[in-house]
Amino acid sequence: MCRRQNTTVARLPAAGARGNAGRGVHEECLVSLWIVTDIPELPHHPHKASGLPRWLEWTTAISALIISVCSIGIAIYNARIESRLLKANSYPYLVAGISDGRLDGPKGPESITIELLNNGVGPANEQSLKIRLGDQYVTNVKDLIRSAVGSADADKAVELLTPIYDDEPTRFIASRDHGLIFTIDKTPANARYWDMFDHAMNVKRLSVEFCYCSVFDECWSVKGQVREEVKACVPDPHLEFVPKPREQIV
Repeated sequence: MCRRQNTTVARLPAAGARGNAGRGVHEECLVSLWIVTDIPELPHHPHKASGLPRWLEWTTAISALIISVCSIGIAIYNARIESRLLKANSYPYLVAGISDGRLDGPKGPESITIELLNNGVGPANEQSLKIRLGDQYVTNVKDLIRSAVGSADADKAVELLTPIYDDEPTRFIASRDHGLIFTIDKTPANARYWDMFDHAMNVKRLSVEFCYCSVFDECWSVKGQVREEVKACVPDPHLEFVPKPREQIV
């Protein structure tokens, strides 16, 4: 069978009457196929070479590559500078504050207070705290009072020296803020033991050791006047100071 086409195709002369109609159609199809398949190809134009010299093309390509590499290097350098600036703007500086004066002004009571002060520009995450009286570490306020006044007056001193404290094991201290460890006010009833406690803190040299980190996990360990950067804070569960005795913490 031969499909009809809308295009006009030249026909060969028919050789005979209706009896030769089949043969004429067959010859017509052959002529149509020959005309369609015998379309001449379009002329192929060869690719024209660039008008630039080859050395100039290489120079341009290498220059573009160098510029790309330099751009990447500058971007990495700028990212590091921005990271350092961000860290500098989030740098905490935690110090221990020990006081035995009147924190609430001349009309306020005398108080023995231990706290951590953040003098930096970023928050500080305190993760370890130790308090030492002389050569002995203490782990709560009651043990500290007993070590300060001696065994003979320890029970009475613990009874009368009532502390106000933060019993959290760690503290997150904002910039220009402070975290209270404990404070003990002087009253007429506890004045004798308060003075004994205050005297022992000065004579035996009470010291506070702590470790804290920034929001970027940069950590520092502080022992007295020595401050050094460490990889991480590693608390010692046997020496950590928690103002409230552990058996009383619910």
